[in-house]
Amino acid sequence: MKRDSTPTDDLSLPPEQIELALAHIEQSVPFRASPRHRRLLRHLVERALADDLAALKETVLAIEVFGRPAGRFDPKLDTIVRVEARRLRGRLSAYYGSEGRRSPIRIELPVGSYVPLIASREPPQQGADATRRARDLVERGEHFLRQALSRPSLEQAIERFDLALRESPDYAPALVGMGRAWLNLASAWHVEPAIASAHAAEALRRALQLEPEHAVAHVLLGALQHQFEHDWPAAQRSFQRALALAPQQAFVHSAYGCHLFIHNALDEAERELLLARRLDPQYINTRTHMINLRIAQGRLADAEAEIAAIQDIAPQTMAVATLRGLIALAAGDAQAAIGHYTRACELAADYPGCFIALAGAHAMAGDLERAHALLAQTLQRFAERPISPYVLAIFATRCGRADAAYAQLDRAVAEFDPNVLQIEHDPSFEDLHGDARWGLLLRRIGRRRR
Repeated sequence: MKRDSTPTDDLSLPPEQIELALAHIEQSVPFRASPRHRRLLRHLVERALADDLAALKETVLAIEVFGRPAGRFDPKLDTIVRVEARRLRGRLSAYYGSEGRRSPIRIELPVGSYVPLIASREPPQQGADATRRARDLVERGEHFLRQALSRPSLEQAIERFDLALRESPDYAPALVGMGRAWLNLASAWHVEPAIASAHAAEALRRALQLEPEHAVAHVLLGALQHQFEHDWPAAQRSFQRALALAPQQAFVHSAYGCHLFIHNALDEAERELLLARRLDPQYINTRTHMINLRIAQGRLADAEAEIAAIQDIAPQTMAVATLRGLIALAAGDAQAAIGHYTRACELAADYPGCFIALAGAHAMAGDLERAHALLAQTLQRFAERPISPYVLAIFATRCGRADAAYAQLDRAVAEFDPNVLQIEHDPSFEDLHGDARWGLLLRRIGRRRR
């Protein structure tokens, strides 16, 4: 999608010019009948010009612009800011596609951000430089996506993709990178999944509007549709589209294999993962997915062999340590699991799930007092962080507390915890299978009891 000129972020423009541009937008056809979006846009612009970026946060906007009560707004339950920001982007796009086509100043709201882009429109030859800068920023953002998926690395990736979108708002690779980073934040519970997945969805769907044949965008959208929207038919269509566009891309087959596994289609998952392995033997994610598959198949010796291979390639990873802990627990060796989960905590000291898994291993070893003490310490230490109810359900199961486990699993389903779709083949919950509530839980996520 080409522009007749390319905006460059420039808050040093004369205030009267920005005010005139804002007034023209407010008086335009797309905005004339929408006082809510005029108010939101003006608030965003004025706060950005005042360099008050702390006010451009979802909770603050909900209170100051939309009148939500302070102290009671919950972004997990109330999506007004995200919804209205998305609609505002649509109105701005309509304005600049019609009345604002020749405007010397462009005001935009990049996907995944509440900080507006206020830009002068430069001659076309400058646009090529902006695209090169955007491409460089995307490459740097992808570097952080290749690191251990900690919250700091993902936030650094998002920062680069956001800067790229401020250089070139319609640069699809930046939108795909943004979507992937938000999706990883949601999957790891670094950010509330409902919030992070909404940002990911907007970025990926916008990318596909710009580049309908972007295979990775289709794969990521399929993952989002499956794990966060619980729409497997739509996810299947996205995965199949990606496979048709990039049949030789290991990432596509690996992601599809992972989601077939999550969907409990184990034989199909194995075929896709083996194909991904042949296409790229060094791709660690494929090997990790294969370990999970082998555990689900009850092939623990094969899972151990897969882990030995990964350790030769990437020995110091939290994922490997936690998988070794899960295998040890499946084999009934709680003491070995404690050692593996302790190592996982050392490798990912900012990830609460590792510490809760370690507490569960202590419970399996019979030390309930230590298990509950560690859980309490973890909840206190990470009080400001969202914690997966699915992980808390595993802990409750390790302690023999079925009612508490089901209460957390109910939360996991209600909050679209991305982990909950794995429940059918997760050995952590074998003790719950005889409970009448198990079948009801499976039906809630669209599965039939085996």
